[in-house]
Amino acid sequence: MDMQNLPPIPKIGLFTKLSIKLTGADKETLLLCPEQDLANIRAIAEIMLCTWLYQAALCTIISQRLFGESEKIRPELVAVSIFIASFILCIDSYMVMRSGWHLSGIEELKRGGLDISGGPAARIKAGIFLTIRIILSVCIAQLTAIFLSILIFSADINARTQNVYQQANARSTSEAVALVDAEIGRATDAVTVQKAHVGALTAQVTALRQNEINPTENDPEIQQTQAEIAQLFAQKTHADDDVRKAESFASDELAGIKGALGNSGLPGDGPRRRAAMEQLESTKNRAQDATRALEAARARLENLRKQSASTNAAAKQQLHDQLLTFDATLAAENDKLSSLNDQLTRLNQGRSDAIRNTVEKSRDYVPLDNGLLAQITALEHMAENDSKIAAVILLLDLVSFGFELAAVLAKITSFVPTTFAALLARDAYLQAVRIVNDMTAELDETHGHKGHEVDNLIAAAPANLGPQDSHQAPEEPDASASQPFKRPRGRPRKSVANEGIIGSSEQEP
Repeated sequence: MDMQNLPPIPKIGLFTKLSIKLTGADKETLLLCPEQDLANIRAIAEIMLCTWLYQAALCTIISQRLFGESEKIRPELVAVSIFIASFILCIDSYMVMRSGWHLSGIEELKRGGLDISGGPAARIKAGIFLTIRIILSVCIAQLTAIFLSILIFSADINARTQNVYQQANARSTSEAVALVDAEIGRATDAVTVQKAHVGALTAQVTALRQNEINPTENDPEIQQTQAEIAQLFAQKTHADDDVRKAESFASDELAGIKGALGNSGLPGDGPRRRAAMEQLESTKNRAQDATRALEAARARLENLRKQSASTNAAAKQQLHDQLLTFDATLAAENDKLSSLNDQLTRLNQGRSDAIRNTVEKSRDYVPLDNGLLAQITALEHMAENDSKIAAVILLLDLVSFGFELAAVLAKITSFVPTTFAALLARDAYLQAVRIVNDMTAELDETHGHKGHEVDNLIAAAPANLGPQDSHQAPEEPDASASQPFKRPRGRPRKSVANEGIIGSSEQEP
C-alpha cells in the first residue's frame, strides 16, 4: 500500500491533541493514516472522558457522604476523587490503550500474512496482563456498583439504620422526651402567667392616663351632675318637640286643614282651636321649665369643677408620678414577657436537638451506626428479604461494570481495523530489527578488528628480539591488512554473534 497517496488528516485541534494523549496514539504515525483512524481515536477518548467524569462524580458523592458534612462541600474530598479517577484513566491509557494498539497492529499484520506476535508465550503474557487489568476493573466496578446502590437506596438504608438506632435507645428516648416536654410546659405556663400580669398592668396604666387627662371624671358628685344634665337635656328635647307639634296642630285647626288626626277641618277660632292653644301654652311652660332646670344643672356642674380646680394640681402630680412608676414596671414586665417568649421559641425549635443530646448523655446510649459497613449490611439485608431489590442491585452492578469498563471494552471487544495500528506494529518491529542489526554489525566490527591487530603484531616482530627490547612498541600494521570482514546487512542468525564472540576470545593472548 502506498502510504504517500493517502490524504492527510485535518488540522489537529486541542481536543484532538488531548484524545491522542489519552489513547496513547502517535501523532506522526497518524499523519500517514486515513481520517477514519483519527475519528476512531476521538471516539475512544470520548468514552474515556465520560468514564472519568462518572468515576470522579461518584467518588465525590460517596466521599462527601461518608466523610463530609451535609450541605457543605469539602474541596479536599473532591480533589482526592478527581485524583482517583485520573489514576484509573492513566492505567487504562497505558495498560490497555497503548498495548492495545500494538496488539491490534500485530493482528492486522497477521491477517496480512506476517506473524510477528512472538509465539504463544508472548500472547500468553499479553493475555495475563490484560486479565490483570480486567480483574482490577472488575474490583473497581464492584466497588462503584456498591456505592451507586447505596446512593440509590439511601432513603431505605437510612430508614433501616434509624429504626435500629431508635429501637436500641427507645427507653432513653422516652425519658428524654418527657424531660424536654416538661421543660417546654413550664416555659409555656410562665409565658401565660406573664401575659396575664402584663394585661393587668396595661389596664391600670390606661386608667391612670385617662385620670391624668381629666382628673374630675372620677368625682362622684360631678359624675352625678353630668348624668342629671344628660337626663334634663333629653327632657328639654322632648318638650321642644311637643311645642312644635302643638303649634302645627293649632295652625292647621285655624286654617281648617286636617294635618293631624284631631283636626276638625273647620276654619276659624272654634272650640278645638281654643283647646289647641291651651295645649300649646302648657307645652311651652313645660319646655321652659326643662330649659331652666338644664341651665341650673350646668351652672352647678361648672361650680363643682371650679371648686375642684384648686385640688386638681396636686391630684395631677400624684397621678403623673404613679403613671411613671407603672410605665417603668410595665416596660420591665414586657421585656420579661419577650424573654420568656424567646426562650419558649428556642425550646420548641430545639426540641429535637435537646432530645438527641439528652439521649446521647445517657449511660446506656447506643450510637448511630451509619458507616459504610453498616450501609452495606443494610443493603445486603434488603437484598435477602426481597428478590426484586436483589435483581435491581444486580442490574446496578452490571451497569456500573459497563460504565467502569466502557473504555476497556470498547478497545478490546470492538474490532475496528485501523491503518494506524498496523503501521505502529510495523514500525515497532522494524525498529527492533534495525537495532539488532546495528548491534550485530558493531560487535562484528569490534571483535574482528582486535583479532587482525594481534596477528599483525606477531608477524611484524623480529626473530632476534631480546628480552631487553621487548618493551619497544611494534610497528604500525598495514591498514589494509586489519580491515574486518563486512557481512551483508539483514537479520542475523542467533548463533552468528555468539560464534564471533567465542572466536575472538580464543585469539586473544
